[in-house]
Amino acid sequence: MARFPSLSTAGNAVPASIFARLREHLARFEGDVIPLQIGDTHLSPPAALPDVPWTDPADLYAYGAPGGWAPLVEALVTKARTKNGIDVTAAGVQIAVGATHALSCAVQALCDRGDELVLLTPHWPLIKGIALAHDVVPVEVPFWGDIAVTPRTAAIYVATPNNPDGAMLDAAARERIVATACAHDLWILSDEVYEDYGYDAEHVSLATLAPERTITVFSFAKSYAQAGLRVGYALGPDAAIAAIRKLVNHSVYNVPVAMQRAALAALRDGDAFLTGARARYRAARDRARARLHAPADRPPGGAYLWVDFSRWGADCMPVLEKIAAAGVLLAPGWAFGDACGSHARLCFTGVAEERLDEGIDRINRVLATL
Repeated sequence: MARFPSLSTAGNAVPASIFARLREHLARFEGDVIPLQIGDTHLSPPAALPDVPWTDPADLYAYGAPGGWAPLVEALVTKARTKNGIDVTAAGVQIAVGATHALSCAVQALCDRGDELVLLTPHWPLIKGIALAHDVVPVEVPFWGDIAVTPRTAAIYVATPNNPDGAMLDAAARERIVATACAHDLWILSDEVYEDYGYDAEHVSLATLAPERTITVFSFAKSYAQAGLRVGYALGPDAAIAAIRKLVNHSVYNVPVAMQRAALAALRDGDAFLTGARARYRAARDRARARLHAPADRPPGGAYLWVDFSRWGADCMPVLEKIAAAGVLLAPGWAFGDACGSHARLCFTGVAEERLDEGIDRINRVLATL
């Protein structure tokens, strides 16, 4: 069938930027813009590119191994076993261009076109677009609710600590998810990029309960402040990781070895960074929540306040537009689930404390006028 000038179904279905409308209002603000919408950090990483030893650089300029740079893969095998309780070999590790790439390849590997992917909601926004891009049907289910399963369900996606609300699975929730997956022969896609930032609860990997059916994804961006290097990885059963490896190979061939060297340096030398960052983030969480004049639960983990704007209307966008006009961006809740339009995500790790205070003061001034 002739195609031009039509685009593919997936190309049309994937949602556009969640910030397009807000940026129109932001453009009218002439002062300092405070970005509280994006999940980043203001801290410097424990290992930066200039600090990495570049002796014997021959492998930097050649194609790398599709599975990942061997020293990094070997270090991640040790990390998975000792820190996460996930018993893998090198065959069960795949390096990807950030966690986003790892999750995209995992969805391709686990789901056929037309299959359903359960998203425990509120959910990380890009997972829905990833599903749609691969003609997989995203099915939103409340994070703590019953998991809806149909004959087309292939996998369950869950993030713990969660993005956007910082929820962390307790033992009962982990067992419920695994029991559902086992009863219906489903895969589990566990997004654990905030594994190092649990404040009031201990992070436990789902793969400790069901390693044979769980793909777990991690990120150097979130753990070690290396977002720009774009290094993430997936752990899982050898056969599933082999399929993900083929998809990584066909999409980027290999992650740049230079970036993997910096990731390994952070993994080896980053313990003190993690301890310090966790303390600062916990303090920033408590500081932001105490200062904000809008309701937000205290998140046990992650990097965000999940702010409830429902007292100002079921759709928070009019409020967020006014806040954007005051020079502050928040992430609108509908991007995290169809039923989340009254909420917004506020990142408390992306800017230093004084700018966080100023951003929240601007939000409060807007709310005082409503």
